[in-house]
Amino acid sequence: MVKKVLEITAREFKYIFHSRRLMLILIGVPLFYIALFGIMYSEHVVKNIPTAVLDYSSTALSRSLVQGFRDSEKFDVVTTANSEAELRQLIQNKIVQAGIIIPPDFSKKIKTGKSAKVMVVVNGTNMLYSNAVLSNANEIVQTISVGVSSQILQGKGYLPEEALNKTLPVQFAIRIWYNPTFNYLNFLLLGLAATAIQQVALMYSAIAFTRERDSGILQELLQSGYKPVHLVAGKVLAYFIINMVTMNLLMLECCRLFEIPFRGNVLQLLSLETAFFLCILTLGVFLSIVCKNELEATQYAMLVAVPSFLFSGFTWPVDAMPPFAKAVSAVLPLTYFCSTLRDIALMAPGWQVVLPNIEVLGTASLVLLPASVWALGRHYRKFQQVESRSNTAAG
Repeated sequence: MVKKVLEITAREFKYIFHSRRLMLILIGVPLFYIALFGIMYSEHVVKNIPTAVLDYSSTALSRSLVQGFRDSEKFDVVTTANSEAELRQLIQNKIVQAGIIIPPDFSKKIKTGKSAKVMVVVNGTNMLYSNAVLSNANEIVQTISVGVSSQILQGKGYLPEEALNKTLPVQFAIRIWYNPTFNYLNFLLLGLAATAIQQVALMYSAIAFTRERDSGILQELLQSGYKPVHLVAGKVLAYFIINMVTMNLLMLECCRLFEIPFRGNVLQLLSLETAFFLCILTLGVFLSIVCKNELEATQYAMLVAVPSFLFSGFTWPVDAMPPFAKAVSAVLPLTYFCSTLRDIALMAPGWQVVLPNIEVLGTASLVLLPASVWALGRHYRKFQQVESRSNTAAG
């Protein structure tokens, strides 16, 4: 028994070592993915968070506080707002991720020995941004506060309550928009649903033609008068309908069963889903046509599917990734779907946020669909040439 087992083991090793592609997938790909993941998280912390300032005080003291945020590597003060409504619009349009609101009586309260609150507003749909803003804003405010109090208290004595107010004259308050309770279900579940549906859509579309080609059915269909465009479009449409139904059932489950809020526009949601599934399915069909067999198509589909969730920017912001990881993220369809899906559900963004992602996915579909038709036509022409030579030889 041991001998037979070892013979089978040796035979399997021989097969693996003689297949470069299989060797690459079994050994090289896991090492490559771990390297990619390490690169993606190499920054360790989220830096240069786009921030807007709403300064109602406009005094030397308030400008000093704003300068503290400008000097921090964690924040990037990119613009100013004139009202809370404008600040909300900046966050909603994803121009900034955080805002600093300084009240009108900021300097006056501090100079009269009272404490003044600084409001920090943050987009709570991405919890990594939220947590970074919470910890770093508090650190900056407290540093400024101690510096101010040391100047005020120098050479003076106060009662304990007065001393406490003057030791920390600038107090810190936070307001979380769109996910105020830091609900991890709100943060993660929609992304996991999007990843799961991508996996199913890509894997099944990636074997749509290999299966029929191996069994000879594809040749029969082409000989029966069906053109490559008919076959490609028909298969894409079938999988498109199934996946659209499944995705919206998933959305219904997330919102009804797990009580994830949906504040967005249904037309935006359906438009994004349409662009995404057309992109994923045309990619899968293209792989199914150009790959030699079902196993090869599945392997290439996995190369796209496996890193998608981490590199999509859903959990770790794309802005915080190093250039190489950003490049990987830019070529993955899930990048343009995952975060936008969550934004539509939790934040109800404008079309100016959603449309660029739809355009990228749509453009990819417009490239992949004719490429699939061309590849299938090329396969059919080769098959016809083989048949013609066989008939000539037989004659």
